[in-house]
Amino acid sequence: MSISRRRLVHSLGAGVLGAGALSACGEGMPRGRRARRRTTTAPTADALSEPEQPLVLGSIGASYGRSAPFEHAIAIGLGESLIDVNHRFNGLFGQDVQLADRHVMTEAGEDLSGVIDELAGSGVTAVITSIDEDALIAAIPAFVEAGIAVIDLFTSGMNVRATDVISSGMLVRLSPTTRTLAAMYAEASWSGAGSDRAGAPGTVAFLSEDTSQGHDLLHELRQLLGPAGGKLVSEEFYPLGELDDIEARVETILETPPALLVANGGPEVGPLLSALHEATLDEGQRPTVEIPVRLGPAATVDYVEADLAPEAMVRATGFEPGAELERQHVNMMLNVDPQLRSTGYAYSQHSYDALMLAALAAQQSLSVQGTDIAATIPGVLTGTEECADFGQCVTILRDAVVAGDRATISFTGRMGALELDAAPDPRSGQLRTYSWTEAGAIVDDGADSFAAPD
Repeated sequence: MSISRRRLVHSLGAGVLGAGALSACGEGMPRGRRARRRTTTAPTADALSEPEQPLVLGSIGASYGRSAPFEHAIAIGLGESLIDVNHRFNGLFGQDVQLADRHVMTEAGEDLSGVIDELAGSGVTAVITSIDEDALIAAIPAFVEAGIAVIDLFTSGMNVRATDVISSGMLVRLSPTTRTLAAMYAEASWSGAGSDRAGAPGTVAFLSEDTSQGHDLLHELRQLLGPAGGKLVSEEFYPLGELDDIEARVETILETPPALLVANGGPEVGPLLSALHEATLDEGQRPTVEIPVRLGPAATVDYVEADLAPEAMVRATGFEPGAELERQHVNMMLNVDPQLRSTGYAYSQHSYDALMLAALAAQQSLSVQGTDIAATIPGVLTGTEECADFGQCVTILRDAVVAGDRATISFTGRMGALELDAAPDPRSGQLRTYSWTEAGAIVDDGADSFAAPD
C-alpha cells in the first residue's frame, strides 16, 4: 500500500513527538550477516516527505555489436519488471513508475546526445543501459550534464573507469569487470598445474573479437599474468562475429600450447574449437593436447546443431552474469517469448533488477533526482534489513518513514547477492557457469560467487 503525502506528514508529526520512544524501540537485535544498529534522529516533515512527482526512467540498448545477442531478453526483463512494480506492488510514491520508450542503437558511433536531451526533457532522471564500452564512454558527458543516473547492465571494460572518463558518480555497473574476469582466467591458467596434455601453468592463448572490451580484457590479463610469472603465448583479434583463417589460428595456438585458451567472442568460436580438437588427435583419434577453454556469455550457447567434431566442446567452460535462474523468472520470460528457450536469458535478470534498484533507491533517498538515485543504489544492496522481494523492501522503507525513522535495506534480486565498490562496480556477486556434452549440448552447472581482485 502506498503512503499518501497527507498520511505521511501526519505520521511524521507523531514521530517527532515520540522520538525518544522510537529511538528506544529501534535498537533491536541485529538481523543476519549485514545487520547493524539503526540510529534514529528527530525527523522533520520536509526531510522525510515523499516526492510528489513520479519516478521516470529511460533505457537504451543496441541491436549491433557485442550487446545485440542479448537485446531482446534485456528488453523483456525490463518490461516485465515495470509491470510487476506497478501492478503487483502498486508503484512508487502513490503513482506508477514511468518508463520512456526504449531507444535501441542500430550502428556504432551513433550520437546519443539528442536522445539524452529528449529523455531529460521528459523528466527522466535514471537510464538503464546495455550498450558497448565505446558508446557508453561517449554518452557519459551528456548523462552527467543532464543529471541522469546511469545503471549499466552490460559493460565490463575498465576503460569506462579511466581517469579521463568523468562520470561524477552517476554511473553504476552491475556486471563483473574485465579486471575480475581476467583474475578468474589467470587463476584457471595456474590451476592446471601438473597436466601433461596442456601447456605450462600460467600460460594463456588469447583470441578475441576486435572490440574495446576485448583489448581491455587483454590488458588486464597481461597485468595479472606478468608479475606472477605467467605469460600470454599468443594474442589475436578478429572482426566482430567473423572468425576467419581458422586453420592458421589453430596453428598459432598449438605452436606453443597454453595452459588455457580464452576465446572472447560469440558462437563463431565453435568451429575453431572443433578444428583445434581435430588437430590434436593422434592415429587412434585420441587427443595429444587437451587445452581448457574459457568462453564469454555470447559464446555460451548450445552447439548441438553446429556440426562440430565430437568432444570439441568438452574442455570449454562458459559463463553468464547472475545467480541461478529461478523457475519464476524463466516462466515469466517464456510467457512473453517461448523462443527464449533456445536463445537464452543472459542479462535479463539484471534488467529486471535494475528497474527495481532505481525505484528502491528513490524510495530510500525519498528523491527522484539522478544524483540521489546513483548515490543510494550501492547502499540499497548492502543495508540493514535483508529482503528479496520488491514489495517487502518497499514496505520496510515506507514503514520506517511513517514511524519517523529511516531504514536501509539489503536487496537481493534475481541476479543474486551483489555488492558494489567505490567506483561503483561489482566487488562481489554471482555468475552461472556452463559446460558442454560430447555432442555439444549446453549444461547449466549452477551459480558460483565471484570477487573482484584487490
